[in-house]
Amino acid sequence: MFVGAILFFLPYNSLRLIINNNQINIKIMKTISVGRDSSNDIVVDNKIVSRHHAHFTINSQGQVAIKDLGSPNGTYVNDTKTTGCVLAPGDVVKLGNVVFDWQTNLQLLNQQIDTTPGAGEKLSEQGNILPNSLHISSLIVAELPVLVRNELVTLPAQWQQEFAEEYTRNKKSLGLAYLFLIIIFCAHYGYLKKWGLQILFWVTAGGLGIWWLIDLFRLPGLVKNYNIDLAIHVMRNLKVANRPVQNKTMMGD
Repeated sequence: MFVGAILFFLPYNSLRLIINNNQINIKIMKTISVGRDSSNDIVVDNKIVSRHHAHFTINSQGQVAIKDLGSPNGTYVNDTKTTGCVLAPGDVVKLGNVVFDWQTNLQLLNQQIDTTPGAGEKLSEQGNILPNSLHISSLIVAELPVLVRNELVTLPAQWQQEFAEEYTRNKKSLGLAYLFLIIIFCAHYGYLKKWGLQILFWVTAGGLGIWWLIDLFRLPGLVKNYNIDLAIHVMRNLKVANRPVQNKTMMGD
């Protein structure tokens, strides 16, 4: 009788193949990254936390595991340092010495990136799930940083639609960015509205090819960071633009 287990991990959604007693179960895994860098799914703005500190995996049964990504300050579960383990409800997770409320954060994120109908729920201050309050495409929601998602669920449906239209109109495409880099005069920085870098790139001939080669691999991150900054900018402008409406409504009452 063969007893064992083989794990395969791929970014974001991945498969885990479990071989046990000659039976094979395949479970869908979801990977969520945590760290100080804005490219993470959950951003923790604290210098104690590494840029890419840890990631969580959630399988189709809702089981959650945490894995430290070699962070200098370590990851702790119930005050015990760990490189990786399965979490149980009530476990206290610390990134360095920063307490991380993993249950609330993962539940909120998981609801917001779910692509099935009825996704997009939010949590009350008591940690209870409130009725659906997202009124835009889940495909758009999945691209947004967590801070913007958290803001979206508090806004009226009309404001959410305004946000989605403005964000979709101005966001950058990775495919077009590669088109500019490879074919259209190496103008990928211009496409991302970084004209200072674009001029420097042209003047140095792409660092005699070295810079060009590096950007070939960096471009997905550059586009993602541009769209993250765009989402934050659009959200900020939307709230500022609608602030007088809120004030007038309050005065009218």
